[in-house]
Amino acid sequence: MRAIGYSVETAIADLIDNSISASASKIHVEYDASQDPFVAILDNGKGMSPDELTNAMRLGSSNPNAQRAHHDLGRFGLGLKTASMSQCRRVTVLSKQNGSTYARCWDLDYLQSLTEGKWVVLVPDLAELKQLPLYENLNLVESGTLVIWQSLDRMMSGSSSPQEEMKARMAGLLHHLGFVFHRYSQKEVHSEPIEIYVNGVKVMPMDPFLKANSFRQPLEGQEIRVRDAVISVKPYVLPPVSHLSPEEIEKAGGRSGLRGSQGFYIYRNRRLVIWGTWFRLVPKDEFFKLTRVQVDIPNSLDDLWALDIKKSAAYPPDIVRNRLKDLIPHFVSSSRKTVTYPGRKEKIGKFVPLWQRTEPRHGVFRYEINSEHPAIVKLSEKLDKDVQKYLQAVLDLLTGSLPLEAIYADMCSDHRQPDDEALVQDLIDLATNLIQITGLDPSSALNIDPLARYPQHHIRILAELSE
Repeated sequence: MRAIGYSVETAIADLIDNSISASASKIHVEYDASQDPFVAILDNGKGMSPDELTNAMRLGSSNPNAQRAHHDLGRFGLGLKTASMSQCRRVTVLSKQNGSTYARCWDLDYLQSLTEGKWVVLVPDLAELKQLPLYENLNLVESGTLVIWQSLDRMMSGSSSPQEEMKARMAGLLHHLGFVFHRYSQKEVHSEPIEIYVNGVKVMPMDPFLKANSFRQPLEGQEIRVRDAVISVKPYVLPPVSHLSPEEIEKAGGRSGLRGSQGFYIYRNRRLVIWGTWFRLVPKDEFFKLTRVQVDIPNSLDDLWALDIKKSAAYPPDIVRNRLKDLIPHFVSSSRKTVTYPGRKEKIGKFVPLWQRTEPRHGVFRYEINSEHPAIVKLSEKLDKDVQKYLQAVLDLLTGSLPLEAIYADMCSDHRQPDDEALVQDLIDLATNLIQITGLDPSSALNIDPLARYPQHHIRILAELSE
């Protein structure tokens, strides 16, 4: 049971699931390794009666096939125990309801000392409870539950410095909780945000879909009906990297980067279960790295999705896989800006590109400078025919020497312009030169490549040009 494979982050997230299912609005995670190392999770949920608490300590306390409340994040009745015992040898649960506090404790050392081989849950007395971390904090709430991990053998194994080990193990906790519970940390229809704190620091939502970015492109959603339930599928295309701040790249890409984070994001009752995968329906591709597909599944379909005990893995049934596979081309086509096959130039509204992608024949492509770009046209008009030939020869040299491999390597690394102010100044200089060369008015110049690539700076550029 202890070797199911929880990390510290997934174990704590499993306990927070219980707090959310208990209608908690505030959840505090506290840890310390200065004297007696501990980890504690306190919530202000509805709490448990003595019988409910005893049952909650039972292994397999609920039937996974039983119908659950629509907001319930549990399934097997194992999470509290397996998550806790994956990290510690002693877990104590205190719950307050109707002004009374009750406690139960699993102590693996005590169980190991019993000759009968029985599973015996301990009932700590009041004197023991008063010595526990955050006991007084539990007294301050009207109702709630406090889970305490002690004897942290797995978490501290092989460590010569408990404090440094605790710090290292908890380094990614804020990010993980902000990511997995980001929809609970934000207001949604029919639900108020839940506040989660780690050692007093509020967990901020890490939204991989960047809903606050106005350049994000939502696509047409789908609904898949299975039995009496509905699976909601909502695809999005994120803005290009040049339109993302470093913080947004961190949110959208996380540890895997934008390319590694593309694909489906499976939410079970708004809780993120699995993310950044195409379920082997298609390979991950650089051109699709901005595609994210939000899939909401109800807990009534847990059996079909092969949800694991840690609630960190799921796999869609055939009926859902087949529908998703049919929808994938629709999702990813908007993420990849292609030219019209075969070999015709791309036309996107009034946008005039400086570089154009062509396919002389199927499977072969090249990028070449657009001879119809206004700046090229104006320059060519001022040259006699012999010099025009030299100009075309230089453009052909530029086309033939385009470092595609180096560009591809840089794009895969999610690099972006580090200094927005310097970028704006460069764009203003480009706009000034383009207007002087072509004679275009400022508004028309903004439709010309490369100025058209930065609509977020157009107002600033126009203001500077007018001055």
